[in-house]
Amino acid sequence: MASTTTSGTPAQTGRAVSGTWTVVLCWITVLLEGYDLVVLGAIIPTLLKTHHLGMTAGDATTIATLSLVGVAIGAVCVGPLADRLGRRRLLIGSVVLFSVLTVVVPLANSVAMFAALRLLAGLGLGACMPVSLTMMAEHMPASRRARASTLTMTGYHTGAVITSLLALQVTDNWEILFYLLGVVGLVIAAIQWFKLPESEAFERARQ
Repeated sequence: MASTTTSGTPAQTGRAVSGTWTVVLCWITVLLEGYDLVVLGAIIPTLLKTHHLGMTAGDATTIATLSLVGVAIGAVCVGPLADRLGRRRLLIGSVVLFSVLTVVVPLANSVAMFAALRLLAGLGLGACMPVSLTMMAEHMPASRRARASTLTMTGYHTGAVITSLLALQVTDNWEILFYLLGVVGLVIAAIQWFKLPESEAFERARQ
């Protein structure tokens, strides 16, 4: 008796592949966010020790606070922007925003500029987590969607651990941490442009 091999249709296979790309790219995006939100705390001792830009402990606290304010504002703006632009474009734009600004941070020539760059970078970071979580949940198999938030947080914590380990290695060369994050972020954004599909919910809403 001839055996019959069943396989998914091309459409099903295509959705599975795009779903895998979505999960992987969103997970890496959250990893970058975890990296970024820890990096400032990792370098503050060095900034204060070297009196970078004449920075004081009060300045460092202000910069850290403004970074979180930016994240909060970015998170609040996610809903309206996602409805208007779509989750795909919003996520890519957010990654590009915080990546470019992160590369510029070491070039800041004043504490005020340093703080402003961190605030603006936070706007991009704030959008990354909720958009990534939503897109991961949407593209994961139905039986695994409940695990989307758990999987997302593993990326966040992985990024935080990577920052801590790298900070121990670069010591006074703290700029490397920002350049690395910015360059990797831009590479990921480029891959997202070609591989990240638009949210099916957004596509349905436009029809």
